[in-house]
This record gives sequence, structure tokens and C-alpha cells, in this order.
Amino acid sequence: MEIRSDEAEHHGYACGKVPESAQGSGWRIFFIVSGTLCGLPVFILSARIFGSLGFEQGLKAILLGGTITGALAALSAFTGSRARSGLAVLADYAFGPLGARIVKLVIAISLVGWFGVNIGVVGATVASALAQMSGWRVPPLAIGLPMSIGIAAVTMFGAVGLERLGNVLVPLTGCVLLLSVFLVVPNLHQIWAAKSTGTLDFASCVSAVVGTSVVGVVIQPDYGRFVRRPYQAAMGSGLSLGLVYPLIMAMSALATLALGAHDLISAMIMLGFGLPALAVLLMGAWIDTCAAMYSASLSFANQLPRLSFQAIVGGIWFLGVLLVLLGVATVFIPFLLTLGLALPPLATVLIFSHFLNPAKADARGSALAATCWLIGSLVGFATTRNVFAISGLPVLDSIAATAAAFVLIHLSLAHGAPTAGYQADRGRRGAPDGD
Repeated sequence: MEIRSDEAEHHGYACGKVPESAQGSGWRIFFIVSGTLCGLPVFILSARIFGSLGFEQGLKAILLGGTITGALAALSAFTGSRARSGLAVLADYAFGPLGARIVKLVIAISLVGWFGVNIGVVGATVASALAQMSGWRVPPLAIGLPMSIGIAAVTMFGAVGLERLGNVLVPLTGCVLLLSVFLVVPNLHQIWAAKSTGTLDFASCVSAVVGTSVVGVVIQPDYGRFVRRPYQAAMGSGLSLGLVYPLIMAMSALATLALGAHDLISAMIMLGFGLPALAVLLMGAWIDTCAAMYSASLSFANQLPRLSFQAIVGGIWFLGVLLVLLGVATVFIPFLLTLGLALPPLATVLIFSHFLNPAKADARGSALAATCWLIGSLVGFATTRNVFAISGLPVLDSIAATAAAFVLIHLSLAHGAPTAGYQADRGRRGAPDGD
């Protein structure tokens, strides 16, 4: 059933399909996703990766990580566009009522955590940058708190607000990155000669690249559902995370390696262009954090339909600020590594469930989805701790294990007694109906 009422629109179509009248082109998702990649977490991670591995190995790590995230994001966005449904509705179909509640809670907690991490990291970085440029000592919370209020305000406008921010932010970030590369051209020899610190190994760097964007990968259906043609949704999301993402990381690393800076913002301050870089940083953090808050709000709105969207956004804002006060920014890299192992298997399950089991999951379908998610996550954590090795990349191992387990178990169930979740219902193949 298509939900076209004003109330459904106001709640972001959290419980059903997006009507065709609300859908647009793939450029919408491209600018939203690309905009979320222009924030400080990407700049910080880029400096850590290239500092740990050196430029050549660092470039290989981000290209491999970008390829994994781009491919997974393209499939995730394609699924959302084809189903015209967001993550919460797809989870209902893959995991069943009880399992979906757990999935949506995990996703919502991850997104609220990402909101808190972003606010905390940006507040601390801007405060440090202001101290370097002007000598002013500003408490990080004095920056993070007002910004979080503005983020909550933009979130009220949903995907439209994110798209408008992305339309402005992506070109501005491109200009700042090109300027940083131009300014360090005379120092390129230092970039190639930069020694690696070995703080993070190659596999951890790839996992961190995936982990930085994996929340965005999992929530791609929330944006893909607003794109009319599935292949356009896949291209918009895939190009953003498969091409723009590693390009931003590589370009921002040139200035940090050439100057020995901690991140791009510090490097631009050293080059005398701190204010433009700081402005882009704030806008990037704005859209990235808005995207996290928006999808978290959709997840809660799907589970708590009696609450208004504004009340849900306000509650998430309160939790995020609380996390900042508790110092969540200090666990930034471990947080990314954990997400990089736990959430890719979830995205894989949602994609495979949509294409191989389009009907609503029965008890066996729910058990299949939950089992495969658990298998993929355990394989990822086990390979991270060197219990055994498959490809040498834990994040890739977790995805492959999830996909293999899903196909094998699905085929085994399909040869057993037919059930509602495993009948050959070709007529319903393609999308949840939101009933």
C-alpha cells in the first residue's frame, strides 16, 4: 500500500513506500552522499592511513576500501530505489517483526553514536583551529552544541535539506582540495619520501576506510528510495563512495604529508588558508551528521509511529549531546573499526533478502537473516584477531561469509517444505508493499 498522506510525508515515509511523485534523479543521492564525505572524520582518517602506511600503500588501502564501499553502497541504493522503501521497511521484510526491531535498534544506536562522534570531534578540532589562528580559547562544547542545534533544524526538512547542502558543499570542498594540492606542489618530493609509522596495518586501514562510511552504506535505501530509476540510484551512490571518497582522501593526504600536519585543516592553517578550510569542515560535518540523525529518526519513527518526527529528532539530539559530554570522540578509531566489521554483513543480508526472498520473512526467513548476519560478523572479528585468515582483509571476509552463508542456507530451505517466505512468488518480486 502506498502511503500518500501528509502525515506519511511528514514522517519521511518511514513505514511504507515513497510515492513516485516524490522521486527524482540519481543526482539527488550523488550530492547527498558526496556531501557526507566532506567532513572532518574523512580528513582525520586519511591522515592516519597515509601516515601509517606511506603514500603508495595508503593509496592502495583507500582504493580497495573505496571499491568495497562503492560496490556495497550501489547495491544498497539500488535495493532502496527498486523497493521504494527505506532501511526500516526492508529490515521488516528480511528479519521479521522481532528481528527487525533488534536490527533497527542497532542501526539507530550506531547512527546516534556517529552523531555524537561527529559533534565531539568537530568541536574539539574547530576549537584547536581557532586557538592556532587567533589565540582564542573556546570550549569545544561551545562550538559543538550550537552546531548540533542547527543540525537538528536541518534534519526536519529530510532528504531535501540534505540535497541542498550537498549541492553547495561538494563544489566548495573540491575547490579547497585543489587549492591545497596546488600549494604543496613544490613539496611533492616530501610526500613520496614520507616514512610510514606503522600505527595501523594495511588490513586495519582498509577496515577503517569501510568503517568510516559503512553506516552510510547501510542507510543508502533511505536515500535510494527517492530515486525513480534503480540504476541511477546505484550509479549515484557507487560513484560517490567508490570514486569521490578515495579521491577526497588522496587529495587531502597530499597537504598533510607534505607539511607533516595532523589533518587537512591543520595543513591549510599552516598554508594560510585556515578559514576557508574551516568553513568547508563545518559544512561537511553539518551534512554528515544531518544524514546520521535523519536515518536514526526514520528508524525510530518506524518503531514509534505515535511520536512526532520533531519529538524523535529532539530525543536523538539529546542523546547525541549526552554522548559528547561523556567523551565519545576519544574512541573514534575503535568505533570505526567495529562498525566496519558489524554493519557490512547487515547490508549484505538486506540486499540478498530483497532479491532472493522478496516475500515477507516467515520464522525460517527471519532465522536465515539473523544467522547470516551473525556468521558474517563473527568471521570478521575472528579474522581481525588472527584466529584464521581468508583474504587477509576482515571486512571483505565478513561480506563474503555472509553472502555465501545466505545463498547456501537459502538454497537448502528452498528444497525443503515450501513456506510463505520461500514460495516462488514472482509477482511480488521487487519491493515491500508497506502494508
